[in-house]
Order: sequence, then structure tokens, then C-alpha cells
Amino acid sequence: MLEQFREAANLRLYNSKDTALKIFRWAHILVALSMIGVLIYYYGFPQTTDSREALMRIIEYSFIFYILRFIVKLVYDFQPLHYIRKNWGESLIVLVLFAEGIAYNFFDTLLLSKFFTWLGIEGFSDFSNVFVQIFFIIYIFTEIFKKRDFRQWFKIHPGLLFTMSIGSIVLIGSGLLMLPEMTVASVDVSFTDSIFLSMSSTSVTGLTTIDIATALTFKGQMVVLFLIQIGALNTIAFAALYLLIAKFGVGLKQHDVIEDFVNQQSFLDTENMFARIVKWTLAIEFIGFVLIYFLLEPVGLFAAPADHIFQSVFHAVSGFCNAGLSIIPGGMMNEQVVGNYGFHLVILVLFFLGGFGMIYLFDLFQLKRLRERMRYPWKTVQLGTKISLYFTLGLLIAGAVIFLIFEYDNTLDGKSSLGTIVTALFESMTTRNAGFNTVDTSALSLPVLVFFLFLMFIGAGSSSAGGGIRVSTFGVMVASVISTIRRKPHLELFKRTLSNDLVLKAYSIFVFFIVGNLAGIFVLLITEQGAIEAGQFSLMDIIFEHVSAASTVGLSMGITAELSTPGKYVLIVAMFIGRVGTLTLAYLFGKQVMSRKYKYPLGHTMIG
Repeated sequence: MLEQFREAANLRLYNSKDTALKIFRWAHILVALSMIGVLIYYYGFPQTTDSREALMRIIEYSFIFYILRFIVKLVYDFQPLHYIRKNWGESLIVLVLFAEGIAYNFFDTLLLSKFFTWLGIEGFSDFSNVFVQIFFIIYIFTEIFKKRDFRQWFKIHPGLLFTMSIGSIVLIGSGLLMLPEMTVASVDVSFTDSIFLSMSSTSVTGLTTIDIATALTFKGQMVVLFLIQIGALNTIAFAALYLLIAKFGVGLKQHDVIEDFVNQQSFLDTENMFARIVKWTLAIEFIGFVLIYFLLEPVGLFAAPADHIFQSVFHAVSGFCNAGLSIIPGGMMNEQVVGNYGFHLVILVLFFLGGFGMIYLFDLFQLKRLRERMRYPWKTVQLGTKISLYFTLGLLIAGAVIFLIFEYDNTLDGKSSLGTIVTALFESMTTRNAGFNTVDTSALSLPVLVFFLFLMFIGAGSSSAGGGIRVSTFGVMVASVISTIRRKPHLELFKRTLSNDLVLKAYSIFVFFIVGNLAGIFVLLITEQGAIEAGQFSLMDIIFEHVSAASTVGLSMGITAELSTPGKYVLIVAMFIGRVGTLTLAYLFGKQVMSRKYKYPLGHTMIG
């Protein structure tokens, strides 16, 4: 009987289905755009009781629209249960909104707000409003992407797409950080400082001209957290995102840039990589959050449950995304956490995984790959994974040994055996991608600083959130040197022969990075000439600061906030280029040759 009624209803509704859904689709876009404006005004500017109540009423109306839209789509769908299972995320959100609507209108309370208040977290209702609105905004874009043909729109250079996306995020973040409610009343953040912080957060560098622990409000810190997460995902998931676009007609000439973010085998492997990257990222960050929460003793800075939870979330995300930003006053050197070596180890593991490379993490730990290697012992991990793993571990150990040798009687003085080992490993690894520090960087000995410059220059693994020339580039260059010394006709690494194209690309990245840093340091020496002559800055301070920015590391010898305005913009450019990638920009602005099927007569010149 029910099936017959459903079939009859479907037949009656069929003719109006397309029109009704189209109307709701366009209305959805208008509601979402309106809500962006409402949320920015609501959270970014001071509100009176009346204005707050009026804006909340508008937000509630948007929730009613979402519920109504979901019901309409459910009614028009021929298989409602299948639709609910397929769109379980939207279904869950709508169910929560429906339950909250009943609780608020009939019992004058909010269930989620009451639950989190019981846990000691005030103001969660505001956070839940933002979360719901962001969910539906993201849902709009995913729906548009699924239902439109983008062949003509996405036949653009992937380097341009990536550059524009990073630039857009930075500008939006800068605008949000300048809103009155993002900083405490006693702090006036200039446009330069806001765009610097936005670039540092988006490029997951970690340099900052203001103390985000004391200058920003909770809302401002949430914006920074959002920029860190989006900036890191924009980097490590770029290739997977473009992989989805590739099925709409990406030209072969663009694949070189795509392969700078992900290797060819992974590029051809699956169209679900973007979703997998997001899932793995959130899963690792959640595990990190749980561990950090239990390792941070709920006293002092972490006494309030809300502060305890937010500090744990922020450092889990900042750690895995290699951002190096902390909302603890004084960062990891704060007296409450400087001796918490369990906390240090968790952060170390997080930025090790974040800087290792997501594609390589899949290769090592994905269940499908593990089963294959157990079933077929002759199958090993991919070449890129071996390069990233062995060179990362080698550089980690080398940096720790150098640190132990030269800092044993300096910054390591007075630490326990466990503290000495953890600090050495932490400082060695953080120089290559993270930007956190548990000792005073300006107090390090000159040999350690020079070696740290070398580690920062190399940077993190490919397809990771880190910067630098990348571990794979360094590995190919080392293999090239060894093959040259041994006079081998072909480049060999881990019993594989590498093509000349890889070698040329590696040395190109190396040269671009060298030239970029030399140019940036030269300009900084001009902009900061007065401070240098006055003895405020040294040459090492300038070199260290620029290499850290260009490598998106975030370590500093304490001069970031004291730089002149032009000097800050030099670092902003360095962080931007470091995030986008020198070779990507070279591909973007370089002229594509019409033909490669030619060869000039053989020439020879003396080398060395």
C-alpha cells in the first residue's frame, strides 16, 4: 500500500521536480552568500543586545530554509532511504537542526549548548552556528562542482590555479583578521601585520609580527586555525583536487606541474584521493588532539575545560600542518610546557608525519598496500617513499647529532637525559618544516645555526605541507653527485635508474631557490640597513629569517616583529613563493616550446 502511494506521488510530482529543485538550488546559493555576510558582521563587529538578537533570528531562518530544502529533496527523490544514506552528512546536520529547533521553541534551550556548558565550555552555540553555515557553504560548492561541466573553465594552467587559490585565501584571511572583534581592545593590528599573519598561517610558516596568544581574541585565533588547516590542505591536496578536474580535459603539457605535487603512479591511481587526504588529515589531527589533551595537565593555562580543549585542538592542527604557530604565551618555551617531553614528542610525531608527504603515508600505511606487501613479499614501497623515508630519517639523525655536539653545554645544559634526546630530535626535525622551538633560537651556537640553515633549505617531503627544495630534490642531487664521482653513465638510486628530466628538474629547483634567497636577502639588507648599522640586527639574523620564510619553516632569531614595513613585505613575498613553489612559478611564467623533437649539434665545454 505504501509503495503504491509512493509511486503515485512520484508520478504526480515528476513534472515539477526539475523546476522546484532548480529554484531551491539558486535560493541555496543566495542564502549561503547572505549568511557569509551575516556571520562576518555578527562575529567581526561589536553587537548590542538588539542587533545580536536580530542577526540570530536571521541565522535561525537560514536553518529553517536548510531543513525545508532537505525535506523537498527527500520528497522528490524516488528512493528516500537511499538518499539519506548517500547524503548522510547533510541528513545528520538537518536532524540536529530539527532537534535544536524543537528544543529552542518549545523548551527554550539548546541541546548542544547545554551539553557543552555541562562540560564547562561556554558559547558553543555560536561555534555550532558557524560550523553549520560552513558545512552548507562547502556543500554548495561540492554540489555545483558535481552538476556543472567545467571543461571550458578548468583548462587553465594548474600553477595559476594554485597561485590564485593561495592568494585568495591570504586576502580573505587578512580581511577577517582586521575586523574589530578579532583582536583585544588594546591591540591595533595594521594591514601589514594582518596580511603577514594571514600569509604565515596560510603558507603554514609560523613567523608572526604579533603575539597571537595575547593579541588575538578567541575569534581571531579561530581564524588563524582555519587558515592553517585550509592552507595545508590546499597544498597537500592540490594534486588530488586537480585530479578531479583532469577528467574534464587537462592538457598533457600541464602534467609536469601536477607531478610536482604528486607522483605519476598516484596521479593515475584514483579519483578519491582528495577525500582520502582530508580523512587521513582529520584522523591524524584527532589522534593528536586526544594525546595532547591528556598530556597537558589541566592547571594554569589549561585549567578551564574550554581552554584545555582549544589549546589541544590548535596544537594538533598546527603541529600536523607544520604551521609552527602556538597560542601558548611564549610558545613551546612556556614554563608550563617546556619540560613536558611527552607533549613535545606528540608534536614531533605530528609534524614528522605532516612533513613526510601524504602520498608516501598512503604508500606506507594504507591497508590495501599493507595487505599487498604481506601477500606478495617481493612488492616493496615506491621509490618516492623510500627517498622520503630514508633521507628524512638520515637528516633527522644528522641534525640531532650536530645539535647534541654543539649545544650540550649551551641550550641543553641542565636538561635530563630524556630531555636532551627529545630536544635534540625536536630541534633537528622542526628546522625542516615545523617552526616550533623548545630552546631559544637566538642563543644557538654558530655551527648549529649554519647547519640549521642547511636543513631549512632542504625542507620537507614532496606532497606535504612543508617547504624548501624538498627531500626528494635533495635525494636526486645526492644520487647525481655520487653517480658523477663513480663515473656511472646513468643516475641510480635505490636500485632504480632515474631519468635526466628528474635531474634537470632537481637542479632547476635548487638554482631557483638559491637565486630567490639571494635576491630576498639582498633586498632585506637594503630595507634593514639602518638596524644593521645600529647593531640591532646581524647578517646571520637576516639570512636566517629569510631562509626560514622562503622555506616556510617559521624559526626566527627574534627579529620578525622589529623588521621595517618594507622588510615585512619582503618576507611576505618569500613565504608566498615558498608556498607556491619556485618551479611552479617558473612553469607559470615560462614560455612553452612548440616542439621538442629537435636536437642541436653536440657541444663540449670544460666543467670544474
